[in-house]
Amino acid sequence: MPTSSGGSLSIHGVRVEDAGVASAAVNTMQQVGGAIGTALLNTLAASAATAYLVGKASTPATVAQAQLHSYSTAYWWSAGLFAAGAVIAALMFHKGRPVSGEPSGPIVHM
Repeated sequence: MPTSSGGSLSIHGVRVEDAGVASAAVNTMQQVGGAIGTALLNTLAASAATAYLVGKASTPATVAQAQLHSYSTAYWWSAGLFAAGAVIAALMFHKGRPVSGEPSGPIVHM
């Protein structure tokens, strides 16, 4: 019987006996997603700085301006990705209050 464990939406609908594995998978995906996201934004920033410097003299002012351009590019991309994630999350959430019922699994007192 699918139930949620501990009130976490990330493992909602997972059977009680599979909740530990599902929770571990969620934690792993969060870590991997954070690492890939950081690498992606770093790559975008480096590409923007390189593209800015093409055909320009390498002076301290130009390099500083390229660095600002790279930060700006990474910030705008991250804002766009955040906005897209917010729209997707808003479309996926169900409205209303959750129905409280019996506990998800056996209660163990230690």
